[in-house]
Amino acid sequence: MTNNDWFELGVQKYWAPTSATSPEVRRMKLEQAIESGEYIWSEKFDGNFLRAIIAPNRNALQTRGISTVTKTYGEVQDKVLFWDSITSAFNNGITVLLGEGYVPGGIDATVGSILRSLPPKALARQKDIKMEYRIFDVLALDGISFLDKPIEQRIQYIPIVVNRINNPLVKEVTFHDMDKNFFDDIGEIFARGGEGAVCYKKGVLYTPGKRSSAWTTIKVKQEISSEIDCIIIGTVAGEKIYTGKDVGSWTLWENQRTGELVEGEYFGEYQNGKAYLPVTKNYFNGWPAAIQVGVYNKDGQLIPLCKVSGLTDHFREDLKRFPQDWIGVPCSISGMMVSEAKANSNGEGISVRHPLLKRIRKDDIDPKDCTLAKIFNDA
Repeated sequence: MTNNDWFELGVQKYWAPTSATSPEVRRMKLEQAIESGEYIWSEKFDGNFLRAIIAPNRNALQTRGISTVTKTYGEVQDKVLFWDSITSAFNNGITVLLGEGYVPGGIDATVGSILRSLPPKALARQKDIKMEYRIFDVLALDGISFLDKPIEQRIQYIPIVVNRINNPLVKEVTFHDMDKNFFDDIGEIFARGGEGAVCYKKGVLYTPGKRSSAWTTIKVKQEISSEIDCIIIGTVAGEKIYTGKDVGSWTLWENQRTGELVEGEYFGEYQNGKAYLPVTKNYFNGWPAAIQVGVYNKDGQLIPLCKVSGLTDHFREDLKRFPQDWIGVPCSISGMMVSEAKANSNGEGISVRHPLLKRIRKDDIDPKDCTLAKIFNDA
């Protein structure tokens, strides 16, 4: 493999059970993995994937996403404080490291807000709390490719590269045998607000650009065991500018001189610096992007819980035309995790990770039954 191939190498996706997989099946599969003795696992940190490539003639810290401008992976090496330590540690052939950009106490959006900024602002945002780089895989070291080595061999090089980099912002992700303590260990991670774990079957190879086979890697995240009853308390406007990867074929635009919304192929004018800008579907149609839902706390106060997106077009149109008809209407949501980490004594600050609207409960539940206490009794 040439040096240039590494910069274009596809990123492996780690398999996770779908929402259709019942909790009972998930638990059974994890128990089988433990009993087999054939799995290892590491903690999954709530950050952004970053790939470090150090080559003789080029270095890059790449994001997972493909740029619509360059048609390759985004590069953010000028937005972090640990990059010089990484590049100076390797000068013998190509080295490729996989890791997570992580801000202690933050979530993936915290990292994203830094990496989406221009370099001066990105660095300024790390004045008080600096982004870390947590290495969880080594694909090449000193000119030797490890793509033919299984995961349990590749991770042996993690402490070696971390020691060579010798920067307190660069840390190794620790791996463990998946044994009888797994459920206790993962429970402790969830209890302190951690994201979860990734389990790997020993012998599995890295699969560039593909998702690993079912149950050979397993992303484990906390999920709410039952639906949450809450109340629609408002709507949330969407972003205006469309920034997706399909901007070249996008058909929804706004003329910045006239304010006219137009539908068609205006990418050429956009590239030439003309007045057209791509806008989101929500903005084009005047739709809200999400609903704000809330619950009653112990004092009977209605407090915000989370914003729920992923709404159908029909529902968004109805929210646009008849917003007052929906305020105060009960609904049920699901999600990955309920967190109290940032809550105050009134319950404000409780959050639900990755909420999803399950159903409207306009006629079958009293809004007063949508309480904070009920969440923690049922979750």
